[in-house]
Parts: sequence; structure tokens; C-alpha cells
Amino acid sequence: MRLLPPDQEIGSRGQMFQPRVKLEFVRRYCVPKNGWSVCVDIDASEEGRTGKWESREAQERREAMIRDARHVVASLKALHVNVGARKHWCHSQELPYVEGDPDVVAYNARTKCCIIAEVEGASSGQPEQKLYKAIGQMVRLVSNLPPGWNSRPVIVVYGDKVASHLQRAHALEKLDIAGLALADHDRDDRWLFGEPLSRQ
Repeated sequence: MRLLPPDQEIGSRGQMFQPRVKLEFVRRYCVPKNGWSVCVDIDASEEGRTGKWESREAQERREAMIRDARHVVASLKALHVNVGARKHWCHSQELPYVEGDPDVVAYNARTKCCIIAEVEGASSGQPEQKLYKAIGQMVRLVSNLPPGWNSRPVIVVYGDKVASHLQRAHALEKLDIAGLALADHDRDDRWLFGEPLSRQ
């Protein structure tokens, strides 16, 4: 299912920015039409609305991020995904609130499954630094999973460089955390470690 025209499927230069990776993960693994209640967090930096963008290349990247984020948010809402305000959303849906700041939280009330994802997309910085921050956040999150739910923590990355760093962190599997390298096309997704999520 394509929600956007092909030229808007990915960010500039064939790269998926972080909001786009979140959208693609939801589309592939926890889409609401299959019974999932989903909340996605997209912060201002991921939309290109913070920081200094001094060079021409940086300014072009920022403009691409802003345009892409706008399309991503519209696509998430079209899928009936909640964007932001997760605590209020959880209470209004009578779903358990997971402490912390996960990028994606999805609940399937029928199967009592809860997917919690930390996501890293295309980045102009050091990909391993952002990945290690995501790993730290996930380790804290798994200490406070919702009781009574089959929780499925997963770290989702896009790009070969960051995927190679995540593959080295396979010890996370001992904490029941899975690692997924998301590809441009869903048929090319690779589970680096942990139990794969089923396609939704």
C-alpha cells in the first residue's frame, strides 16, 4: 500500500529521514487497520526545525526534512495513527502508559501485544552516537514494560552504516530486544537479531 507518490516515498538522495522510517515501520509491522492502536512521537529536530543549518547543502537537507515530515505526519494521520501527546492518548484509549520517550508504541488489544520501538533514520551526523543513545533509551524502557502485555521491544535503523553498528549490539537479544534494519522496500528488511515481528 503506497500512501504517497513514488517521488515522495523517501527523503532526499534516496535516504529515509527518521519520521519516514517511523511511518514505514508502522505500515509494515503494526498498521491500525489490522487491529493496532499506534502512537508515534516526532520531535522538532527530526522535522528539521531546530539547530544551525549554515551551508547550502545543510539548508537543502533541512528543507527536504521539513517537506518530508509534513507528508509523513499527514500519512500517519490518514492511517489513524496518533502523533504526539502520548500520555493523554494512552489514558483516552485506556491503554497502559510506558514511561520514557519511545518513538513508536503500538498496542493490539485482541492479542495483548505491545510493540515499543526506538528508531534511527538517515543522519548527517555520527550514526553510531545516535544509535547508542537509542540503545540506552531502550534498555531503560525494558525495565518498565506494561504488565499483562506481551511486550516486543525493537530497535529500528535505516542505512548500512548504522545497521552494521546495531548488528554488533546483538547482546541486546538477552534482554528480548530485537534489531531491525529497515530497507527502502519491505521485502528487503533484515532482522539483525531477536525474534522478528510478523508482517501486519
